[in-house]
Amino acid sequence: ALEPSSLQRAVYPLLTSYSTPDKQAFPRHSLSRAALITSGSPIFLLDAFTTIIVFYSSTADPTLPFPPPQDCLLRTTINKMKQERSITPKLIFIRGGQDDATIFENYLIEEQDVDGSGLTSVMGFVSFLEEISQSVVEYMK
Repeated sequence: ALEPSSLQRAVYPLLTSYSTPDKQAFPRHSLSRAALITSGSPIFLLDAFTTIIVFYSSTADPTLPFPPPQDCLLRTTINKMKQERSITPKLIFIRGGQDDATIFENYLIEEQDVDGSGLTSVMGFVSFLEEISQSVVEYMK
């Protein structure tokens, strides 16, 4: 049986962003493509309990070390996660635009196409919030 915090992580992964391997940008993002795009952060750490993924966005500065060095904050955080687990999670490094990011993208809940490159009938979370905001404004008139 998993303790509640481990079960939570297995059911709903934690997505954190870093501006550099040594500097955390935001401690928690929603699991959406919109969050990735709007954050502007180049590095993301996804903790899904059995899998830990370090994802460098395709817009990340090419001078950022890939994979991150052993002595940086990002690696220290990963090592701490591994030590706290009852199992050893699989660690995956992905460079967006070069490596296949499917395993990372499969953890994202948002299904809406945010590039505008495809057609979709699914309303994403950000679009949903915008629609609600517009409806409230109309209602309040």
